[in-house]
Amino acid sequence: MSFILRPFGKNLLSCSSQVLKRHAHKKANIQVKLNQFVEGVGLENEVVAVRPGLMRNILYPAGKATYIDKKAVIEGDEEDKSMEEASSAAQLLKEAVDMEKKKVLMGHLEGVRELLFNRAVVPNSDHTFGSVTAEDLISKLKEEFGLDVDKSTIEFKSEGGRIKSLGQHKVSVQIGQETAEINVVVNPV
Repeated sequence: MSFILRPFGKNLLSCSSQVLKRHAHKKANIQVKLNQFVEGVGLENEVVAVRPGLMRNILYPAGKATYIDKKAVIEGDEEDKSMEEASSAAQLLKEAVDMEKKKVLMGHLEGVRELLFNRAVVPNSDHTFGSVTAEDLISKLKEEFGLDVDKSTIEFKSEGGRIKSLGQHKVSVQIGQETAEINVVVNPV
């Protein structure tokens, strides 16, 4: 066995230079515009960064991508910024419209005093054969009041997410940050 002893300081310098040498032959990614969809790379008309070898050997010869110059990359970045600003403005407008719709829906829900359902009763008890579910509430609200409510916004106070007994029950409907309470009355047939 033989050991080669090296001075400590020289070893540190050689390590950092070895790291630089190891990556010296690798080239930075280049920006190209895709002419068609390429799996694992991007969509049509999208500007993406790819390895030079992939572009040189596969994408360019097949006509799947074209080289773009640095000016086009800068212009594309400016276009992206303007498109992001336009989309953010559209998003704000959409949120404002959604908030207005929620306020109108909330006002209509507060006008609903109670919903009546008729169910068959189990003999000698107050339990029903058919329960009142969220789908029943949605269809009743749509038929009688013309309101479209999402199933996920309805919360039953009773256990199991449905009403299984006769009487008066509270159901809450969450619209945005506000909650509307609806009285549901289940009567025997």
